[in-house]
Amino acid sequence: MRILVTGGTGYIGSELVRALVGQGHDVVTFGPSSNPGRIADIVKDITVIRGTLSYAAEVNNAVRDHRIERIFHLGSMLSSPSQANPWASFQVNVVGTMNVFEAARLFDVPQVIFISSISTFGIGAGTTATDHTIQRPATMYGAGKLYCECLGRFYKSRFGLDYRAVRFPSVIGPGTTQRTVAQYNSWMIEYPALGKPFECFVTPETRGPGMYFKDAVRSLQMIADAPLGGIETLNYNVGGLVPTPTAKEVESAMRVHIPTAVVTYNPDPSIMQYYANAKVVVFDDSCARQEWGWSPRFGSLAEIVPDFITEMQSNAARYGL
Repeated sequence: MRILVTGGTGYIGSELVRALVGQGHDVVTFGPSSNPGRIADIVKDITVIRGTLSYAAEVNNAVRDHRIERIFHLGSMLSSPSQANPWASFQVNVVGTMNVFEAARLFDVPQVIFISSISTFGIGAGTTATDHTIQRPATMYGAGKLYCECLGRFYKSRFGLDYRAVRFPSVIGPGTTQRTVAQYNSWMIEYPALGKPFECFVTPETRGPGMYFKDAVRSLQMIADAPLGGIETLNYNVGGLVPTPTAKEVESAMRVHIPTAVVTYNPDPSIMQYYANAKVVVFDDSCARQEWGWSPRFGSLAEIVPDFITEMQSNAARYGL
């Protein structure tokens, strides 16, 4: 199958591309950089297009010229940059997603898989978020993602697009350099594994739902391949870690493998303000489990931490470590 992955050289996108190539698909990536990054070792097996999501013509060209049959739309500005520059975020995350949906309509791409976020749940969501919980995002990133969830529903009902989406919680994995509100989960493991001290920027009691990056990729493959007749909810929570651990519990799980790690806590007031509004600790993914058989393979810190460390040791160059 000819598959387009927007954001295909990014954190999750690159791992998805690697998995798709391994399955024998013809993969095209689209994004603002032509640097293959994490997938440099397989760049000869894919097509890398440098382009901007907010430019409809560039998206159209990529879809038309490569006769794309499925789109995984991962490309976006992340939470912190979106909060700092909401105008650019709107162009990339909202207009860019509209351009992807429209290209699919114009050039008869049967299916688009969209990546949404737990950040669509905010004000009034409470501590448990199901697929039916009210969505009142408190951030620009969350607002853009929620708009695009609704846009996907419209394209399905109006034009018959096979639209499907997953909402990720914090995704835990190696090699991410950008500080986001939940990045402490990954760095709590990565820094000590590299022999570096880690100053955690949240309180020890802070908690937020998370999942392992390998499970994130697998969820995308599963929802894409699920029979159409079972897809009813369209926009699905997908979870991983149950129960949701505190920062201190992540530290404790890491110390099982790195007992001499140096970890201190210096909460960032702006990030703690985010957690004052984001109260969700139970990310209910019952609909994904019931409708297309979702179940994480890495459901505990005891499973994630050793695999994380092994990944770092085995593929240090891939992750820029």
